[in-house]
Amino acid sequence: MEPIFLRPSGIRGDKNKKSVVALALITAVCLLGDSMLYVVLPTHWKEAGLTSLLEVGVLLSINRFVRLPLNPLIGFLYKRIRLKNGILFAVVLAGITTTLYGYAKGVWLWIVLRSMWGLAWSFFKLGAYLSILKLSTDRNRGERMGTYNGMYRIGSLIGMLAGGVLADIYGIRLVATVFGILAFLAVPCVFRYLSHFNESESPETAAVIGEIDRPLMNRGLLGIFVTVFLVGMSLDGMVTATLSHIIEVYYPNLVIAGMALGAATVAGSLQAVRWCLGPWLSPWIGKVTDGRVGRKRILVMLLGLSSVFLGLVPVTMPILMWLMVVLSILLVASMLVTVMDAFVSDLAEGSSKIAIMTFYTVVMDTGAALGPFLGYAAERLAGVSMIIWGTTGIMAILAVGWYQAK
Repeated sequence: MEPIFLRPSGIRGDKNKKSVVALALITAVCLLGDSMLYVVLPTHWKEAGLTSLLEVGVLLSINRFVRLPLNPLIGFLYKRIRLKNGILFAVVLAGITTTLYGYAKGVWLWIVLRSMWGLAWSFFKLGAYLSILKLSTDRNRGERMGTYNGMYRIGSLIGMLAGGVLADIYGIRLVATVFGILAFLAVPCVFRYLSHFNESESPETAAVIGEIDRPLMNRGLLGIFVTVFLVGMSLDGMVTATLSHIIEVYYPNLVIAGMALGAATVAGSLQAVRWCLGPWLSPWIGKVTDGRVGRKRILVMLLGLSSVFLGLVPVTMPILMWLMVVLSILLVASMLVTVMDAFVSDLAEGSSKIAIMTFYTVVMDTGAALGPFLGYAAERLAGVSMIIWGTTGIMAILAVGWYQAK
């Protein structure tokens, strides 16, 4: 019998979409531990054996830095190994690193573990792109990208919500151990639901080294590379990584409905709402961009909205209204990822598609890697206001640039 999680509305009977959903949910389980750290480490760094928030910024960045040289290499490996085997390796590595998060003490051991997770995520992310490119067409690529992006973030939903709450109560060790066991339990699912991912990529579609030439001369492609770098650095890097600290600074004594709440719990709850809406929001925005409205208009609108919402963060207002502003920033960031994924897929051509997507992941990871480090460095030098106003300006410039682009 077909498992229930592969039978949501609109998926029954569509084999390719079922494959995307299965891959997304396996990724989600393995993402629990990583997502938990983004709301827990900024407030529990002493428990982890760290000595400063700057070390937290380094640890939340290092897994992205190590992916920069790894992405082309892993793309090259996917030409020779089965997609299923690459994903299986990632699942096992995710289980190991997540479990050890609960026992690590000291920055150097944490750096090793975060680097191992970076390797696992490179196998996950590039394997997903290769799979979705094969399982989609120009008419549904935005929706398929959105389906994967929305559903794998269920892992972020559970990781940040449960991780933030349970870490405030029981500490990091218990949470990391439970999440690590769940990652190992995803191993049988790889064999059962991804068994048809047997073929390796053909040389024509998996040439990821030395093939990025003529398409890079495309102005639109260069523009989206710059955009994904800055969005990754600003929203998915600086804002997401420092969210619990931002909350702690602006509202240090949070009381909602008569209950005092920790910053990690509130940040985890906001991120949880974001990822809870993702399985519906991301496919929807992808489908909208597949239609007549087009990707460029949606991109301009989302960049403009992100700038407006970021500019409201330092404004004094009722706590619930302020939290809605922060949540809006997170939702816009999720939609931007799907739009940019689909945009770059459209601009890549022919046999260069995989090369372009590999380079795209390098650019994305570079921005996301710099974000947490720059965020905490800016906080140390000039305070949280530097993070907010800097990202506001970047989003506004990008929105104007794309609006004027032909």
